[in-house]
Amino acid sequence: MNKKKFFIIVSITALIVASATATYIFVGNKKATVGETQSQVLAAEAITFTPDPNFENKDNLSILLLGYGGAGHEGGFLSDVIQVVHFDFDAKLISFISIPRDLFVTLPNGTNGKINTAFSLGDKNDPIHSGSQIAKEMVTMVTGIPIDTFISIDFVGFQVAIGGILDGLEVTVSETLDDKWYPIEGKQLETCGKTPEEVAELTNTLTGFELERQFECRYQRIYYPIGIHHMEGGDALAYVRSRHGSAGGDFSRSKRQQEVLLAVRDKLFTLKALEKIPLFFKTMIALTDTDLTIDTISTLAPKLATAKDMRTQSITLSTQNVFEHSKSSTGAYIVVPKTGLNNWQETRDFVKSELEK
Repeated sequence: MNKKKFFIIVSITALIVASATATYIFVGNKKATVGETQSQVLAAEAITFTPDPNFENKDNLSILLLGYGGAGHEGGFLSDVIQVVHFDFDAKLISFISIPRDLFVTLPNGTNGKINTAFSLGDKNDPIHSGSQIAKEMVTMVTGIPIDTFISIDFVGFQVAIGGILDGLEVTVSETLDDKWYPIEGKQLETCGKTPEEVAELTNTLTGFELERQFECRYQRIYYPIGIHHMEGGDALAYVRSRHGSAGGDFSRSKRQQEVLLAVRDKLFTLKALEKIPLFFKTMIALTDTDLTIDTISTLAPKLATAKDMRTQSITLSTQNVFEHSKSSTGAYIVVPKTGLNNWQETRDFVKSELEK
């Protein structure tokens, strides 16, 4: 294997393992259509690498994944996906750490709010990169893990990569998902036979899921029983975005994200996926918002090349371990540490103990 091909393989290993979750969790701000993306890929210039001295001696790497709606969406810069991918090269361990979006924190501006608002506090001239730095700070505060870099990718890139380049995934479903209320794209404003007056009355008297249930024609059923299922890009997107089909709510959703991450990792190391790595790599670069550079990945290449043989574990921070349900002063649902507001020591100790297993 020549040097350039080796770097391509380990680089895409890092990107796909680290960024898959953020890709399929949300409907983001479309940077390009599928056709445009393919054209960009085919026109891309050759990739070159220069070692990054800041990462030459690192024995671990932590990447923050952020999923957000983007411009044109309500709450477009709320990061509804917050996960950390932690590589421990010495222990040969990859850890996927899920952080609930409703976790209540004290933000850098001094206000209290959900951690998913941190990303929205960035500079308007560079909202994604500046907002990600604030999100990094918050996640480090909660977990005790210094975050090296971030990645966010929109859903178009996911569908191209998973459905078109990897030819779908084999996902191991550990908990039955039966959601009768998954939104049908393009039918968000359907009246379902109701008059304008009836729609106005329902909108004024109901909110949330109770309002959604009055418009059945806007939704479809998604069903995945326990077992192994083949999923194309759109299937996987629905699987991880579903909100009503499992008992654990957003905590179950985080678990589904991790299941698809593992499926992506496994598919990458099949012969068929490896044959498509150059195209896939260029696609990811074209659609990725990140401060992770090709130079950094190339520097870590010898260690990242062992990712196939690393153990993996999933750590979901939830009410099953360090958090508990609560309400804010305005009555909004939030999650707080069992040890008290802004007391993160137990959470950090829990994360540390899990990483050391």
